[in-house]
Amino acid sequence: MLLFQPLISITSVDLEVPDLSSYDLTNSLEKLEAERIDGYYLPNQDNIESQVELQQLYNYRRKLALEGLDTDWLAKPLHTGVGQRHSLGVELGSNDLRVQANLTYRDIKGAMKESNRENIDGSITAMYRVKNFMFRNIMRVNQNTSNESSYGEFSQYTRMNPYWRAQNNDGSIPYFAEIGPTNIEYTNPLYNTTLNVVDEQRYLNFTNNLYIEWRFKPEFRLTTRVGIDIQKSSADEFYPAGHTMFNSYRGEDLLRRGSYQVNNGERSYVYSDINLQYNKTVNKNVFFANVGFNVREEKFSEIVHRTEGFPSSRMEDIIFARDYAIDSRPSGIDGVTRDLGFLGVGSYIWDNRFLSDLTLRTSASSQFGADKRWATFWSAGLGWNFHNEKFMENSGFDQLKVRATVGNTGNQNFNTNESIATYNYNLDRRYQGFPGSSVQNMANSSLQWESKMDYNAGIDAKYKIVNLRFDYYESYTENLITDITIPYSTGFNSVAENLGKVKNQGIEVDLNLNLWSSGRNFFAVNAGLATNTNEIIELSDAMRSYNEAMEEQASSLGRAEPVLRYVDGMSMNTIWAVPSLGIDPATGDEIYQGIDGKTTYEWDASNLIAAGNSNAKYRGIFGLSGEYNGFGISVTGRYLTGAQLYNQTLVDRVENVDMNYNVDRRVLTGRWLYPGQEARFKRLGTFSVDTDGDGISDTQYNERTRATTRFVQDRSELDIAAINVYYEFNENILEALHLQRLRLSFNMNEIATFSSIRLERGLDYPFARNLSFSLTANL
Repeated sequence: MLLFQPLISITSVDLEVPDLSSYDLTNSLEKLEAERIDGYYLPNQDNIESQVELQQLYNYRRKLALEGLDTDWLAKPLHTGVGQRHSLGVELGSNDLRVQANLTYRDIKGAMKESNRENIDGSITAMYRVKNFMFRNIMRVNQNTSNESSYGEFSQYTRMNPYWRAQNNDGSIPYFAEIGPTNIEYTNPLYNTTLNVVDEQRYLNFTNNLYIEWRFKPEFRLTTRVGIDIQKSSADEFYPAGHTMFNSYRGEDLLRRGSYQVNNGERSYVYSDINLQYNKTVNKNVFFANVGFNVREEKFSEIVHRTEGFPSSRMEDIIFARDYAIDSRPSGIDGVTRDLGFLGVGSYIWDNRFLSDLTLRTSASSQFGADKRWATFWSAGLGWNFHNEKFMENSGFDQLKVRATVGNTGNQNFNTNESIATYNYNLDRRYQGFPGSSVQNMANSSLQWESKMDYNAGIDAKYKIVNLRFDYYESYTENLITDITIPYSTGFNSVAENLGKVKNQGIEVDLNLNLWSSGRNFFAVNAGLATNTNEIIELSDAMRSYNEAMEEQASSLGRAEPVLRYVDGMSMNTIWAVPSLGIDPATGDEIYQGIDGKTTYEWDASNLIAAGNSNAKYRGIFGLSGEYNGFGISVTGRYLTGAQLYNQTLVDRVENVDMNYNVDRRVLTGRWLYPGQEARFKRLGTFSVDTDGDGISDTQYNERTRATTRFVQDRSELDIAAINVYYEFNENILEALHLQRLRLSFNMNEIATFSSIRLERGLDYPFARNLSFSLTANL
């Protein structure tokens, strides 16, 4: 019997709509007032003569602001991206031979102008049966090309002052957004859009899996697979000499303006596995067993060329480079990883009431130390279908299952050379005509698999309109792999090491209520709840040394972010900060509390406390779905509560601001200004650094607000994550159009977020909502 079933799906028209509602930046006059209050236009005591120049700069900017110059920089690089997706599929063949082919084209237009991603994906699946053999081959080719916007990072525009000009009166785009009366210069990121900037990445991925299945007896099946996965990638990044990033180049460096970087990489997997399965039913007994073997090899490599010196923006090929980038030469990485393993699985079911299974796996990987290549993992499970017991026949339960599992798994997700000594050639130095070499990283022959032991017990129940799934779990992760800092006397900064033991514990509940159904029409609601507590129950001496290094980093006057510290009995998600009693109304300085209970104006890393936990006590999903006479809707939401967050956005946008650029309005309304004022935010000072090694600290930097409990905030959120509305055309219309199915649908993501914390979303790339209109047709 010949089968021919084509499928045409036009899916879809996609919109990416930027949303800037989380930003609250000052306008021109507000920014000038913030600068004046901050003392931006007051002269340095060592340079009183600058008073006139600073006053001229203030008057110049104020005149522009009063004349109406108030540039909306956030809108300049944005638009509504309109993309599309089309797919075509066909299936043909007979009972013994079937071929299915699919082709998908997708063009994604980003919210940043000129940013896009084009993807072409094709696959062919062929299946052939002959006697006791079945051959199945799945081939897939995927090509992807993406272009970054010549407008650059969105964060450049969030920093631009509103009294700076984006365009001249004649519509041309100036190189400088401002050249003040004091000859101070600020470049215009929009100018780069007039140049031939190239920032493109490409990859071509080919995969092929061949399966051969042999049923040499009814209860036995032998399956083997051979697969390959090859990906070739490349990237070109070209910035002409006129790009604003080269504005600071002077003198001889003028010839170095313009840069081109080329990346060429390749990754390949070759893998194979073979499995022998046994499946037999004897009266009320069902037996299943599987034994298998697998082997895999991964190779990867990448070559990078960085060049500079391009006299013209039209010379957009790397062959026109004047030289390699300063202190640079061709560089790259390569590596190989090999794995093999043996698998055994067995299960037994009696009368569809009692269930059991057992899994045993032993694996080896070249990523681990020579002494710890092999590791063994196992799992076991038991279940009982209460609903199949005679005493439950009239209970109304369609399902009531109790189950429990225990087992451990392994992880090898880290760099391939962490456990072996790796050498670099020193091409700049030679000894007796030969290049020297140095060890790049220290060997660790005892580096072993990270392992996780899981315990789980749960219930699955279905009673009339109620579907319930409940799980309680405990997991213990041992031999955590991380890089730790080691003494410089060893010749290395860090080494990969197995550290500590971590416990996770919690419950997961999923509830679905089918409130109404009639034929295809229905209405249902669902909700989920998950809890998790995380606790470090064992630390190595190496991790304690790591904590000391973190405290040293936290003490830096220039560090604004909290550091990670790991302490026995504490969560890995603990937020560490120094206790704050707020801002002193008399001085505007922050008042800290030491571990001895005394107050101080000095921030000290030894006073760090566990100020919160970023892991939510409760999180989950909720939603509804329904259909009536072809019209359908589904809504999905997320929630979390009982967490804390260190509001780094508030720190960076209000206190740790650079007054040379635009700021959040709260800089005007919330920072301390005068003695006696009760304020939430302090006014920062400066500190000096010896940058030239002469023993004199002569370079001034703005002091940074360091980790303080003032910015540890309770976090609760509710997100309307997605909505889908569709219409399934009825049979009369399908018959008239000679179609099997016709469906029109609308999707939207990130509908709304309600949060106890105000955060800016989208700094390097703007936050955007995705909308999709799609039409699916089956011929």
